Amino acid sequence: MNRFLLFFKSASPLLLILISFVIEVLAKFIEKWFASFSMGLELITFILFFYALIKFFNSRFK
Repeated sequence: MNRFLLFFKSASPLLLILISFVIEVLAKFIEKWFASFSMGLELITFILFFYALIKFFNSRFK
């Protein structure tokens, strides 16, 4: 679990945005069969995308 959190703390914001887009595409493909699982993936995508945006702007304006 510690390595998992360390990855998100040390990853670049652009990599996190790319990961969020990949998760979103995956969620759209499985939306027809697993609607609730797809909504969970979209929520994770939303959280990850905004975390990456905040991390990006914090690094630019520090």
